[in-house]
Amino acid sequence: MNTRTTQLQARQRFIENLAGSDLFRHYQTAFHTLTGLPLSLRALEDEEHVEEVVTRRGVAGVVHTLIPVKVGKNPVALLETGHVRLEPANADTFAPLASALLDDDRSPAEIRSAKVHFEQAPMMAPARYDAAVCLLRSFAIQLGESAHRLLFAHATHEPEAVRNAKIFIHAHLVEPMTLEDVAKAVNVSPFHFCKVFKRATGLTFTDFVNRARVEKAKRMLMRPAARITEVAYDVGFQSLSHFNRSFRRIASESPTEYRGRMKNERSGVLAAG
Repeated sequence: MNTRTTQLQARQRFIENLAGSDLFRHYQTAFHTLTGLPLSLRALEDEEHVEEVVTRRGVAGVVHTLIPVKVGKNPVALLETGHVRLEPANADTFAPLASALLDDDRSPAEIRSAKVHFEQAPMMAPARYDAAVCLLRSFAIQLGESAHRLLFAHATHEPEAVRNAKIFIHAHLVEPMTLEDVAKAVNVSPFHFCKVFKRATGLTFTDFVNRARVEKAKRMLMRPAARITEVAYDVGFQSLSHFNRSFRRIASESPTEYRGRMKNERSGVLAAG
């Protein structure tokens, strides 16, 4: 199995885990109950470039909307909803579809059948649809934060030493920590721990610790009164410069940029509502 195939399978498993999470399943049910709209979550395909909310309209006037779920600034999945019309079914709205079917040399019987399906497509008032999309914009932010945390979830297939190491790391993030310290805490040799940890997580010990600290820092930066310098030391970094470098490498933006972007996104959701 080549590296590309392995990466695709890992990405698909990640999306399946996210879609199977209590957070998504409960919201999916509540969203459908409230709006009557379907809601699905799927991986972002390689050829897709969806950076912002996109609503697409088909020839029949049926719309569907894609909302990117981002980890940091990077879209990793898409929420999808819609499959409704935003205007009544009548001769004028069916005309573009009928014309397209005629251009495709479809028979009169096929066109009549298409008209029946067209008239049966559910309709939603544009204002209600916009409000539903607004709810999903907010949920996409929350789901993106959950997706990042999922990267550090305890996988059931991991060796016991790795699971215990993750627990130890998260419990001692604020303290200076070496690979030897953690190996000793989980009762394995440093050499063995180094190998099994990298194999199970795909990350070096140092990179995993830094990512865990950055993830905790992200949550702390959402507090308006938290100072960046204090956050850096409170999550275990020994210098502000190391914190800034690690944060930018992992999140693709500085702590200040991250805080500003999250504030703007949340303000945008509230304004849209």
